[in-house]
Amino acid sequence: MNKFLIILILSIVACDLENDKMLYHQFQKFIKKYNKKYNSVQEFLARFEVFKKNTMESFKENASHKTGITKFSDLTQQEFSKNVLNQNYEAFSFANFNPRRAKIIKAAPDSFDWRERGYVTPVEDQGSCGANWAFAACAILETLYYRYKGVRITLSKQMLVDCDTYDSGCNGGTIEGAFTWIKANGIMKDSDYPYKGYKSTCKADKSKYIDMKVTGYKKLGQSSSTFSPVDEAEIKEFLYENGPLSAGINAVGLQSYTSGIIDIPSSQCPSSGINFFVTLVGYGHDSASNKDYWIAKNSWGKSWGESGYFRIKRGSGTCGINSYIITATVSF
Repeated sequence: MNKFLIILILSIVACDLENDKMLYHQFQKFIKKYNKKYNSVQEFLARFEVFKKNTMESFKENASHKTGITKFSDLTQQEFSKNVLNQNYEAFSFANFNPRRAKIIKAAPDSFDWRERGYVTPVEDQGSCGANWAFAACAILETLYYRYKGVRITLSKQMLVDCDTYDSGCNGGTIEGAFTWIKANGIMKDSDYPYKGYKSTCKADKSKYIDMKVTGYKKLGQSSSTFSPVDEAEIKEFLYENGPLSAGINAVGLQSYTSGIIDIPSSQCPSSGINFFVTLVGYGHDSASNKDYWIAKNSWGKSWGESGYFRIKRGSGTCGINSYIITATVSF
């Protein structure tokens, strides 16, 4: 072996060792920040390998948004999908589908954020439980309660995980299923039925149900098909007139998201891959990138993304954000 080749190999090995040293330091900070616990040395080393791969991938330049180390950096994509996303997204056969258009009382402003009006309750964390459907459904009902009663309440996601017979708890569910179940049964406050992050025996107490009745739900669009892309200008008008909305999304790009406006091509994030529910709370325009965007509330805690929220490009159906838009109808 010639001298030059030996020097090159040693340089590569030294570079790899330096990278591993840097990544190991980041891994230790990651463990402390997110209070990660591993049961054995073998698991620790395996998680470090996953962390290294995910972190190196997140370092790749992305023109639209920033990626980096998140609470999910020690999970493979398969584990992320199984433990966090929605695994039961097949049943959409509920009968009271009611497509509608925005009334367009007056043109919506260029930017709007329901958080500034006090409608949006604090970001919560679903943990290692695919209950995003329950969090998104409750988020809508919480905003409607505030709209009509002027009081902010937090509803019980755990009640839906434990008791909702239309859905599958931590294995996933649908917004229709949640609203339909609550319509027939009612819902309690989180303070009376706190979140645990795993499915348990139903402990519903009718004496503690809130005084708001769910009467049904409405999907935007002009078709009764499961996935029916909606004109995002219409979504904008409807959100401005009526309040936050539940939206389905292909969440493939969210595992390493830290900030910015998600703008992923459909080849990498197809709209047919809806596997998660979020809450649209507003919209705006970024002059630096010249992009319109939606503001979405997530259920992964305040330490994720932009204080628990993310922005995604508006106007091109990015990651299917316009394929499934729904809200509830209520009475008192």
